[in-house]
Amino acid sequence: MIFGDLNERPARPSAPSGEVRRRRRSRRGPGDNSEPRRRRRSSFETASRLTEPLPNPQDRGHAAWLWVLGALIVAVAGFAFYLHAARSGATFLPGEAPTAKLLPFVDPILAPLQTGDAGYGAETLAEMVSGFRAERDKVNRDDAEIYATAATIAGFLQQALEDRGRHLERLGRINGPAAGPAEPGTTRPATSETQRKHLELAVDVSWQRNSTAHRNSIEELWVRLARLEQGRFRAGSAAPAQPAIPEQPPPAND
Repeated sequence: MIFGDLNERPARPSAPSGEVRRRRRSRRGPGDNSEPRRRRRSSFETASRLTEPLPNPQDRGHAAWLWVLGALIVAVAGFAFYLHAARSGATFLPGEAPTAKLLPFVDPILAPLQTGDAGYGAETLAEMVSGFRAERDKVNRDDAEIYATAATIAGFLQQALEDRGRHLERLGRINGPAAGPAEPGTTRPATSETQRKHLELAVDVSWQRNSTAHRNSIEELWVRLARLEQGRFRAGSAAPAQPAIPEQPPPAND
């Protein structure tokens, strides 16, 4: 013991285990439970972050498409309004409406053959076709359809006039001097009154059939032309939508 280590501390007597536990509890204190609180708070924050909805990239794409669709609708509506305003404010075309120029030719050309010659030549209608085509080349694309349709109608009237002329020539040959009784001493056959009426009826039936086809073609284009002329010419310069085309009388029985 005399020569013992001076730095060596004497060993403390060990305290009972129950006393050590009481000391640890006294150091911690009855209200000191910060560590469990931190754990509960950390668990709550973690749970709240997990339950929070994540942003969906498809929602952003749908919203962008909705914006694009709305912009397209606005653009289309604005363009339609512009076209309507431009059409409403269009200036009148000069001169008389094509229907008013064509109407005087319809009745005489498509009338029954008993009325005789129509009073117009094919050259007049050919000049009208050329005039309408010249007007078509002067105007814009929308108005060009007016004169193009009028030129087509004038062409149909020209064909009907030429067809009428051929039927009138056939009637002339039937009722001409060559259809009379045969001269004495000749072999030229004579045409009886019954045969002559039969031939006249055949020519009339042929013209009725042809004039009906001409009338149907002209009326269809006439309605279209009248619709195109609305608002493009001054009031009173256009003809009615339906031309006054007389109906053919029923063929007489032999």
